[in-house]
Amino acid sequence: MLLAAVLAVAGYGMIFTTFLLYDDEGYVLISLRNFAAHGALYDQVYSQYGPAFYLGYDALHRLFGFAWTNTTGRWITLVDWLGAAGLCTLLVARARAAWPVVLFVLADVFTYLWIMINEPMHPGGTIALVVAATAWLGWEALRAGRMTVFALITGSTGALLALVKINVGAFLVLSAGAWLLLATRGPIGAPVRRWLPWFGLLLPALLMQPLLERPWVLTFAVVVGLAIAAVLVSAAPAAMSVPVRLRSWFFFAGTGCLITAVIAVLLLLRGTTISGFIRGAFTAPLQQPTIYAFPVQWRPGVVVVALGSLLVLLASWRRPEDTRLIRGIAWMRLLVTALFQLTLLPSFSAGEAAIGLCYGVPFAGLFAWPLRRPGSVPTSADQARGWLALLLVFQSLHAYPVAGSQLNWGTFLWVPLMLLGAEEALGYLLAERPAWLVVRATIAAGILLTALSGYVTYTIARIASSYRQNGEPLGLPGAERIALPADIASALRIITENARVHGDMLMSLPGTYSLNLWSDLPTPTLANVTHWFSLLSVAQQQAIIDRLRTSPRSIFVVQHNVLRTLLENGFHPNGPLMDYLRHAYHRAFAVEGYTFWVRNGRSIAPLSTGRLFHPAGAPPEMRCLELTLASLPGKVSSVEVWDVVDRPWRVLALGPATALVQATPLSLDGEALAPAHKIGWPLAVSEVSRISLCFFPLRRLPADQRLLVALLAADGTRVGFARVLSANAFELPPRGAPLLPASPATTITGGVPPAAN
Repeated sequence: MLLAAVLAVAGYGMIFTTFLLYDDEGYVLISLRNFAAHGALYDQVYSQYGPAFYLGYDALHRLFGFAWTNTTGRWITLVDWLGAAGLCTLLVARARAAWPVVLFVLADVFTYLWIMINEPMHPGGTIALVVAATAWLGWEALRAGRMTVFALITGSTGALLALVKINVGAFLVLSAGAWLLLATRGPIGAPVRRWLPWFGLLLPALLMQPLLERPWVLTFAVVVGLAIAAVLVSAAPAAMSVPVRLRSWFFFAGTGCLITAVIAVLLLLRGTTISGFIRGAFTAPLQQPTIYAFPVQWRPGVVVVALGSLLVLLASWRRPEDTRLIRGIAWMRLLVTALFQLTLLPSFSAGEAAIGLCYGVPFAGLFAWPLRRPGSVPTSADQARGWLALLLVFQSLHAYPVAGSQLNWGTFLWVPLMLLGAEEALGYLLAERPAWLVVRATIAAGILLTALSGYVTYTIARIASSYRQNGEPLGLPGAERIALPADIASALRIITENARVHGDMLMSLPGTYSLNLWSDLPTPTLANVTHWFSLLSVAQQQAIIDRLRTSPRSIFVVQHNVLRTLLENGFHPNGPLMDYLRHAYHRAFAVEGYTFWVRNGRSIAPLSTGRLFHPAGAPPEMRCLELTLASLPGKVSSVEVWDVVDRPWRVLALGPATALVQATPLSLDGEALAPAHKIGWPLAVSEVSRISLCFFPLRRLPADQRLLVALLAADGTRVGFARVLSANAFELPPRGAPLLPASPATTITGGVPPAAN
């Protein structure tokens, strides 16, 4: 319990200190909010995901009365994250693994699923929770010999997942169906078990046929095809230990059909048409691979590893009495487990899931193969490993066609399979050793795993603490608890403030709908998605154009870092809506990779921004800090200037003794309403104004775009802020200029992961 509590606190610290630029989070949240308010999923409210996700969370929303905010989404995702890790741990504990193994599974699975922090409220979190629950409950039914219950569980969860994300549900159904086929007795049982691995070998290629000419897709099909074939061979003995009857098949199929029918009826009652349901839940998701794909970065030798693993397994299958071969598999398991942990323990990165796919999935068959002597019968632990391996190899296909966070969601079952397999291997190798050696080896392994559990937990807690220490509260509606680095937090607050004051509708590229949630500005229509330029039809794009034309105060925000990543990967957004936005709007200002656009012919006062300049005719060393501010809630007794890139530090402090101040009242379009006039300290700003502070700096100041200005009251509390932007951040590009300038005014360090599918 202590370990789980520490992980929960660390998870909270990480998930509430992260915001990724592609903002799948905002897309899912706004679609949930719109569905709750309007219904008509797919016909009006756009989504790439299935109706079960929306109906289920809408029921919780109505039951508990919470609003769809960034904070709500992160709490739900933290529950999914902890739940998936906890259910894997429960399965391993119920399989009677040693307690050090159980603890390590909890820490390792939790770490493996760290990607949850990047995409709060994404269906991937719910998928991971349901897959983990199916793994545990399905095995409980198998070990009790209750195949009808197994069929009910897997039929239900398979249908639910298919109605969250059709491919993931199909993979779960294939896993359960394969187990039922392997367990089939009678005259068809032997032929099925003989031919089923061949079907598994070819299945990935059939699923990936639209993109099979791409090298990374072909590698994917070969590696996972070999892994599926190997697991179907290795899981057969455990599956055959509990025969399946015909009624189990009826329950399996009937439960899935019943749940599908119930979900369909509930959705139709919420305003969705039959054609909309079929299109949104089934046909449109199947077209995703041809619209957007992001490749797996395959590691060296993956095909050789997958093929070698299958050949070793087949050799053991043909010669079950060869104890040298069994010992070789046992040692191979321990070596793979050690290498996996040694490679990944020093850091937490997306590489963990990539290694799991490249080298874990190909070994799934060897980790599921029972290490037993001739004549022994399969155990419940054999069933657990076989069932986990089946789920793993099919769920690994989740990473096609977008290998982003799907790598983690699709392969996290590798961790409990790996550790159960390693424990069996160690037990097998020690079975005939002297008692003193068994005791010492067992104690040493227990100490090592306990230490590793503590190390993993300590590392993730340290990372969470570092995130929190280097962040400041975002302070936006529904995101008050989220703390981000000062440069990012200030940029998001500036964009949100200017959108709220200057706009009545907000459009973004790619769709960054957290800005709509924070500013409370509507989107043009209910058809909202991150990659709207490729996923929305011409008719849907035209409806957005028509709506924008009626709103002269509409705002358009571009996230250039994400847009640049798309272009670098060969994906060029285009279409009628792109053409309209490019020619109907112009840039007002830029901050941290975001640009703020308004309708042509319109100008604005860019609030909470500033510039640093040398006034004409003044001494060479004098500088002036010019800030454009809205009304402030209190008087300003001092001004501090901070360098907020990397580790923030104060570079300048201004007050009555060091700065002369002038104020110019402004209209919202940035025009001066009266001449500039001197004002005294403390500064009172009761209307939109341009405040100029002139001073003599004592040191050389950093680059403009690194600076944040904090406006402080007498007690030190912040009553306002502004970002100092470079001169070209305010320059207006020519009409019709590209949305992605050759040299953006500012950038955000760090890579931009692909938008999740």
